[in-house]
Amino acid sequence: MTLNFFIQEHQNRLKNVLYLRYDHNGFKVLFSTKTTVESNQLNWLTNQGRKKINNTKPLNKKYIGHHPVNKDLNEQYSHIVEIIYDAKKLGDLHPNTVKRMYERIHSQSEVQTIIEGIDVMISKYRNELSESTVKNYDNNLRHNITGYNELKKKDHKLLDLNKNFELDFKNYLIDQGKAKSTIGNQIRYLKSLCAKLKELDIEVNEAVFSFERFNSNKSIFYLSEAELKRLRISNPKSKKLQEQKDIFIFQCYTGFRISDLNRFNVHMVSEDRRFIKTRAYKTDEQINIPILPEAFDVLEKYHYKLPFIAEQKYNKAIKTFLKELKFDRIIESENAAPLHEVCTSHTARKTFHSYAINTLNLSATEVSKITGTSPETINKHYAGADIEEIAKKMRGSGMKVIDLNID
Repeated sequence: MTLNFFIQEHQNRLKNVLYLRYDHNGFKVLFSTKTTVESNQLNWLTNQGRKKINNTKPLNKKYIGHHPVNKDLNEQYSHIVEIIYDAKKLGDLHPNTVKRMYERIHSQSEVQTIIEGIDVMISKYRNELSESTVKNYDNNLRHNITGYNELKKKDHKLLDLNKNFELDFKNYLIDQGKAKSTIGNQIRYLKSLCAKLKELDIEVNEAVFSFERFNSNKSIFYLSEAELKRLRISNPKSKKLQEQKDIFIFQCYTGFRISDLNRFNVHMVSEDRRFIKTRAYKTDEQINIPILPEAFDVLEKYHYKLPFIAEQKYNKAIKTFLKELKFDRIIESENAAPLHEVCTSHTARKTFHSYAINTLNLSATEVSKITGTSPETINKHYAGADIEEIAKKMRGSGMKVIDLNID
């Protein structure tokens, strides 16, 4: 039997949760330390050619406040060792038995924040949930709650899930450029999370179960090919806005989600400079994006080191440079607001879908292989959605298009 500190490194994550892993006779369980670390913040030892984390001092000086956190980690380690000895006296060292004893001692009432709730739910139900469902909680919901917490400078608790939270969280997601279907899914995950936690006798705010998902018939909007061309040759007044305009252009010609854009580095580019190869943060699926000339020009301009800023500042910059450049097309589906008021980083991804379908003439299946969006969604929202593109294709095929003006 062994008890060691352990991280499950993901290619698409810089930081990962530090666990204590107990192994016995081929079975193992994980105990979350609720500490998120980068690999280079850990003290690594090499034993018989294998790397392992130092159990005495897991964290090194690169982790801010490593002394008190190491002390807490050592206490948790010693506590689990004591439980293992108690389990040995009972004649049952099976990891599941040790985990149950640990959970009985640590009252679930200690779980207070939403993030702690996600940790407990995944730890408890991981073997019962599909891999994609675990990702919905561990990647998507965790990412959005963490971003919201950072904005509000508060670790929101399960008892904070009232109607005010619902409205403010939805508005936050809208400001992040999330589609209403995505926002609806986040609400669904929150409600499902709280239902699972209630099964574990963890107290949640009952108001969460009355949270409503968006029901919207609004159509998707994106930049037209003409708007893309105008944007490429336009120059905002400030250097910073010019940089963010270039990033937006790069997004429009790659379809990158903001979560993947912020992780971009030169190592993702193939040796022949024809593809960007990485794993999508949201889905953990491998994606291979052909580099179009417009995206290549941006990469060359910045020597493959794109000038990132925080997501919220980026979305604000998009609105600012589009307003400055007079991108004022009225978006009827957004309460007749001008484009510059409602455009976000996610609009760039939608623009790529439209460009790939309507200009590059790729099939929905081909675009799906690049972006990971389902062919059904692409066909529904992008294929032939632009009436000008429909007319252009009809003229190109020899069909006669007649404009009727009826007074």
